[in-house]
Amino acid sequence: MSDTTPESTGPQVPGPQDPGTPLREGTDPNAGQNKDADPGGGRVWSRPRPTPEQLRADATEFLKLIDEDREIARLLGLGLSPEQAAERTGVEVRTARSIRQRLERGEEVRPVTPKELGWRRAVGQISTEEMMERLRTWPYTFGRIRGYDFWERGSWDDVDSLHTWYFLSDEEYHELRVIADSMPHPPDDPMPWEKKHQQQ
Repeated sequence: MSDTTPESTGPQVPGPQDPGTPLREGTDPNAGQNKDADPGGGRVWSRPRPTPEQLRADATEFLKLIDEDREIARLLGLGLSPEQAAERTGVEVRTARSIRQRLERGEEVRPVTPKELGWRRAVGQISTEEMMERLRTWPYTFGRIRGYDFWERGSWDDVDSLHTWYFLSDEEYHELRVIADSMPHPPDDPMPWEKKHQQQ
């Protein structure tokens, strides 16, 4: 099995280029980011709307990585070695070793995210009602500009991404946006020219 971001099921399916796609443990965290996506939740209109089958295929690939990593963490927790966990799940040993390192640091492996809820709805594992109820009550954090050109992601970016890539309808997104807009948002870091102006 490849330990990189899954490839698309077709040339026009946007999912694998989705910013924040769940990369395999131990890979470059920037490898799956899409440089053309609008971080404000807008859609890349040059791409056609995917069919439900295409969305389901992409979501299946993403969830496979998540579920495999959680299974590796479970096996490691039972006392298996990374080599044994890798053999049972069919992943590379370096993946299992990376997950063991995260567990040793006390980190949670693959915590549930808004994106995962959208993907599980797409494959029929949860209902629209369950997805929306959980997204309505999610304790969102919000991205902001740090330094000069670094975007510090928040959990709301997942909702923007789900909408951008058609895993959420316009109606679902706008309902959630009303809720999110009522929450406090952190300020962006001042730009260098703003700092200079403040010092004068």
